[in-house]
Amino acid sequence: MELKKIIPFFALVFSLSLFAAKSSPTKVRKNLLEEKAKLSSITKNIAAVESQLESINNKVLKLGSSKRNLEESIFKLKKDLLSSMANLNGGKKEIKSLLTSIAVNTIQEEEGPAFLLSKKILISTLKKKLLAYNGQITATEKQQQRLSQVEQDLKLYETKEKMLLDTIADLEESKKQEAEKYIQTKNDYQKTLRAWEEVKVSRTKNKEGLGLREKLGVFQPPLESHTSLDFKKKGVTFLFRERQPVRSPRAGKVIHKGELSTYGKVVMIDHGNETISICLGDFSPQVQKGTSVNQGDILGYTKVKTRGNPSKLYFEVRQKDKAQATIHLLDEKALASAGSLRRKS
Repeated sequence: MELKKIIPFFALVFSLSLFAAKSSPTKVRKNLLEEKAKLSSITKNIAAVESQLESINNKVLKLGSSKRNLEESIFKLKKDLLSSMANLNGGKKEIKSLLTSIAVNTIQEEEGPAFLLSKKILISTLKKKLLAYNGQITATEKQQQRLSQVEQDLKLYETKEKMLLDTIADLEESKKQEAEKYIQTKNDYQKTLRAWEEVKVSRTKNKEGLGLREKLGVFQPPLESHTSLDFKKKGVTFLFRERQPVRSPRAGKVIHKGELSTYGKVVMIDHGNETISICLGDFSPQVQKGTSVNQGDILGYTKVKTRGNPSKLYFEVRQKDKAQATIHLLDEKALASAGSLRRKS
């Protein structure tokens, strides 16, 4: 083989092998789990940031309350001090002036005993008032020191408040970035989920599925739409978030209507040939035991949870009281999901 022909041949083989590895069920399943883990991690990060924001916001509120109290104290102290110091200094100056005047008059004039006694009493009274003024001035000076301390405390509170507000701004930015990452990761997760849904649907076309269909026939899914589905060796679990009818997968007769512990409501339909189907989960049945139904008839309506995890409906086909691999029995053209797996024509 010529070199020019060999190179394109190996390039084609290599590209096909890459495509197969990329789209293999194992690879898709691994990617799905990775994207789900990323979503969980980002959700936890956002919750942690919101918890920090709540804590710091509470601190800011408490700080603001203390700050307002300090501001009120400063206003009152300043108001009292301005009037007090002016009055006290004025009164002290006036008493000193009187004492000086009395002393000068005593030196210049000769006075009788009665006059001297009255003057002595006056001087004693003025000195007591002077002492009182000095005491009040000392107390006021202490108030001034208190004012200075309160003003320093206020500055400290303002510094703390600014630091907390800066932290809040940083956390809000971090929350915004995490939210953007969440949206992108959620989109990636939905794409991978759709790929996984396609893998699941493709699994219904294997030899086991074809043999089971030839034996039991094809069943229509009980729901017309769902956000995702899950299955193992037995039944299929449909996850959904909207109210919709639950339809009969095939013609038959309702042989049981009831409730199964905490799993939800249950309806069983006998389709003949010792084959029955079971619908179990978040729905409200509206058919009665003994009712004959055709394929597509409404059995009831789904119940949607207001918050948290999506609602679920479990569907299983049993033959001779043995659970079958139900995924192989569902009409893949009617399987509904988000994106590329909506109902096909």
